Amino acid sequence: MFVLLVLNAYKTMLKKIIYILLLLTGHNISGQNIDSLINELKTAKDDTSKVNTFLELGKTYAMWGSYDTSKNYINNAILLSTNISYKRGLAKSYNFLGLVLCEIGDFEGARGNFELAIQIRKKINNKSDVIASIMNLGMVYDFQGNFSKALENYFIALNYYENNGDKNSCANTLNNIALVYFTQEDFKKSLETHLRANELYFKLKDKEGLSQSYNNIGNVFLMMNKYNDALVNYQKSLSLKEELKNFRGIAITYDNLGSVYKQIKNFELALKYYFLSLNLFEKIGDEVGLAGIYNHIGIVYLYQAKIAESDKFLNKALHFASKTGSVEHIKLSYEALTSLDSLRGNYKGAYFNHFKYIEYRDSIFNQENTKKIVQQQMQYEFDKKTIADSVKVAEEKKVVFAQLKQEKTQRFALYGGLVLVGLFGVFMFNRFRVTQKQKHIIELKEKETLAQKHIIEEKHKEITDSINYAERIQKSFLATTEQLNQNLKEFFILFKPKDVVSGDFYWSATLNNELYALATADSTGHGVPGAIMSLLNITSLEKAIETETTPDKILNLTRKTIIERLKKDGSPEGGKDGMDCSLLVFDFKNLKLQIAAANNPVWIVRSSVAGALEANDNTFKNFNSTFSIYEVKPDKMPVGKHDKQDVPFTLHEIDIQKGDLVYTLTDGFPDQFGGEKGKKYMIKNLRELIISIAHLPMHEQKQILEQTFNNWKGTNEQVDDVTVVGIKI
Repeated sequence: MFVLLVLNAYKTMLKKIIYILLLLTGHNISGQNIDSLINELKTAKDDTSKVNTFLELGKTYAMWGSYDTSKNYINNAILLSTNISYKRGLAKSYNFLGLVLCEIGDFEGARGNFELAIQIRKKINNKSDVIASIMNLGMVYDFQGNFSKALENYFIALNYYENNGDKNSCANTLNNIALVYFTQEDFKKSLETHLRANELYFKLKDKEGLSQSYNNIGNVFLMMNKYNDALVNYQKSLSLKEELKNFRGIAITYDNLGSVYKQIKNFELALKYYFLSLNLFEKIGDEVGLAGIYNHIGIVYLYQAKIAESDKFLNKALHFASKTGSVEHIKLSYEALTSLDSLRGNYKGAYFNHFKYIEYRDSIFNQENTKKIVQQQMQYEFDKKTIADSVKVAEEKKVVFAQLKQEKTQRFALYGGLVLVGLFGVFMFNRFRVTQKQKHIIELKEKETLAQKHIIEEKHKEITDSINYAERIQKSFLATTEQLNQNLKEFFILFKPKDVVSGDFYWSATLNNELYALATADSTGHGVPGAIMSLLNITSLEKAIETETTPDKILNLTRKTIIERLKKDGSPEGGKDGMDCSLLVFDFKNLKLQIAAANNPVWIVRSSVAGALEANDNTFKNFNSTFSIYEVKPDKMPVGKHDKQDVPFTLHEIDIQKGDLVYTLTDGFPDQFGGEKGKKYMIKNLRELIISIAHLPMHEQKQILEQTFNNWKGTNEQVDDVTVVGIKI
């Protein structure tokens, strides 16, 4: 149950699905086969032609996934370009080698080659090629999780391509910008940007671009839980990739198809597509792809509680993620390993892995990244406006010069121009001084903000660690799964604390007379104060059962212990805290049930066919033609200091039958605000819901109760801890 909760939370927070680099962005792929290219190499008339043929061979082998052979040909091109001082060919070689290294996950090597290409292209003043390498460098930053630097490069490239009418490069750049939004979980903006790119690819009849675009649109729909839309787009992508024989792209699309089926819990189909993807990634030696697919397979096995298989694949994923430096995959591996260690009871390992997960998550998704991303987008919009204004000014100058030429006042124009330049220079100097002063002020404020942020983060970490440790302590006091399974046939426990720790608790014990006791309780308060109070209440119950065996006397003695202990809190009258509680004692051999209840009712549901139940003061009340319900009315007083603290709790003794259903609860569920009018759910509605689902298996009842609670709550804050316990006799 704990693992399912972790995985459900993990599913909603799924982080980036590995995406595609356009390996040959800005290049045309030759349709020549290997033999004809080798023949061209042998018959080349000059060294420049040899360089270009080496690169064509490198591109061709890269497209087929033969990266080692591809690198050999590109290195030959680099060596020959250096020997003949062919700078354009050298820059092109470094740029393409960077793309190949990026494909196999060597991001540091890729970055170094792109930077070399940019330096050479700037020296030979080749603006379009400089922008292409800047774009590629942005993709490396993107893969390494440096999203602010990635967007900085992408927006520089997009500005240039838009102003030069290069629709193909605009589409590629929009595609990569959309992927950054996707990583930051802004799915609406990501989808809008992907659709812009898709429209351009379609107009250009670019099958490679369209195949990638459909894949990425599918990724966004997957994260928005629109699974049919995701499958449609993945299938479109797969058809195009198979037509193009893009093996890496096929592997990625298989991976994504597996992810859709994993989300809808069709694990058989999910594993089928995942292993198809794994085989292709292994064949082409793609270590980034291997990191992702090993993670996905390990998570499916985790869902299926296949511990050994999950451990094997998740650790392989972490190995390749660490080797390639893919921060996103490292984070995903540690998150899944946290759940795995929790499932097998290795809480020390779970704590370590969760700590590492938080560390890598924060390095990707932090305030600084978010702030810089906004800044980059604003800079892009500002640059576009500046260019538009400069065009307008240029048009105005044309009119002025035409008038001056018409009037033949060249000397006046010259002097006027010099005066304007001088005035503009003075204006720019003053603006520079103001800007520098503002920059200095901003830098000081940023340093102060950074220092305060660091202090807050440290305090937050200390508090979070303390609360998490308190949660582990509190869990050790609750009824264990092993204990519940040994004594109960079928049951469920819906336990949803408002905060990390809880004032609600469920506790059980075997009494001195060998009967089984189960308590469902709501301590005063919630969060940390409620959790501390719950520990006091549990220890008081444990003390009471040393001498008492009936639920009424156990609660009487528990109340006495709580009051005595809270007299020492320093207040004049002693603490008035305690708990609302229903305590059940089961005699399964003789089919007897004893109940004592403080403020919280107990419901017993029986099939109408089985007949009515005779109790102290009530019989079953017919609710519908299938089931009847009997409510054990609680004593209207808490287990703690109260006006009625000297009044004994009432003992209810009931004959039960096999198949009877017993429900206990705290007030968190019925008191939750929600629905269309923001009202409380109410205990009457909860009772009716229980009756309507009583015919279902216990685990399905729990799912419906939890789903109903979440739907009712909606976007409202949870008002209190929630506990509902169901037991089938």
